[in-house]
Amino acid sequence: MVKKVLRCAIYIRVSTAEQAMHGKSLEAQLSYLTQYAKDHDMVVAGVYADQGKTARKNLRDRKEIKNLLSSVKRNEIDVIIFWKMDRWFRNVGDFYKVQDILDAHGARWIATAEPNMNMETREGRLNVNIMLSINQNETDTTSERICFVNEASVRLGKAISGAQPYGYKVVRNESGAKVVVKDPERELYVEEFFRHFLVHQSKRGAFLYLTEKYGPVITMSQVITMCKNTMYFGAYRENPNYCPAYITFDQYIQIREINRKNIKVYQSNLGTGEVYLFCGLIHCPICGRPMSANRITKNSHTGKPLKDPLRYYRCQNWCYKKSCTYSKIASEATIEKYLLGHIDEEKERYRQREEILLTRISAQAPVEKKKPSKEKLLAELDRLNNMYQKGRISDEKYDSEYERISSDIKAMSIETLPAPKRSYKELETVLHSGWHEMYEHLSRQNKQAFWRSIIKEIHLNADNSFVNFIDFL
Repeated sequence: MVKKVLRCAIYIRVSTAEQAMHGKSLEAQLSYLTQYAKDHDMVVAGVYADQGKTARKNLRDRKEIKNLLSSVKRNEIDVIIFWKMDRWFRNVGDFYKVQDILDAHGARWIATAEPNMNMETREGRLNVNIMLSINQNETDTTSERICFVNEASVRLGKAISGAQPYGYKVVRNESGAKVVVKDPERELYVEEFFRHFLVHQSKRGAFLYLTEKYGPVITMSQVITMCKNTMYFGAYRENPNYCPAYITFDQYIQIREINRKNIKVYQSNLGTGEVYLFCGLIHCPICGRPMSANRITKNSHTGKPLKDPLRYYRCQNWCYKKSCTYSKIASEATIEKYLLGHIDEEKERYRQREEILLTRISAQAPVEKKKPSKEKLLAELDRLNNMYQKGRISDEKYDSEYERISSDIKAMSIETLPAPKRSYKELETVLHSGWHEMYEHLSRQNKQAFWRSIIKEIHLNADNSFVNFIDFL
């Protein structure tokens, strides 16, 4: 009887750290497994290599495993060979997800250096389960230890990764420690970006400005990251002075607020370069969704082009989803005219509302106990870690106290700090006497930046499209 030739897939994996420490290179594994296939009369149907991936990593992040399973599902593989069990999986859950697929298509695997590991015998399955559990626990323990070391390094201002956000790089300081500093080759571009963005309040506008002035020095994805990453005002994780800052904390909060109220430009308007004065400032009075901007460029009756486009705002939930009843449109020209004529009146109304609200809050607010500072919480965390390392407290006590302190620190995180309240004196400075004359000479882009610099939201009347009241920044 002719023996069936088995089609085998070679799977090799190594993490960067393992390759450097133990020499478990992909080349060594491939050479060993290729010879194994030859000695056992197997035909190599494919080689699948995951480099720089740990076996504990989520299954969806291991690209070559996914490619291998696709071949299995096409019934192109009879057997998968790898060096040891820890090359295959260190995660019990993911192992059995893959095993179900192999069983469904009649494929099996061989850990060539560990013949006692298999799914064909009772002892082999027991060994697999024990080994997976041990490996998973070992990996999780190592991960916790690495996290602990990284947290300590961050508190001391040390770099824990070579990859840094745009405008930063890692160098060694006088004592030999790796720290994050500004990248002199990109420092100018970052400063120019933030300067332009804070004035004109548009990520895309700042991106185009840099591209036109300096060429392709930055990508749009980097621009989006720059508007979110706390490192640009010097903070990282729990260290508020981790690296040199490009902007202040107040500017970071301002950028967050700008991004919150900005809404996407619809694809049909991307090529026009159109600037809408109040985009992101007007919300639907019924459903609360930011109203989108649009324009009419032709006369609906004659079809002739209009001298000046009619710009307006409407609720997309009504227009497309029909999930809102607010079918009215708000004319940009009407809103602009109202603001120019009633800004002082609206400013006074807003001041009165804020004073009434502040009085109510002060009367109802309970007296809060003084909370410990972040520095005291970090010191308490260090003491807890020292006690645990010396064996003076139990695992249960350590876990509960660590969770409590970590929760308190996260509650004080910079991400949850409220935006600083703008003073009325600053608003009076912007709306100085003669600002109307200045406004008439501004470009549409600068007019947009002007309104965004003083207005938080324009509230419309639910019964019509006229302005109801204004909230200022």
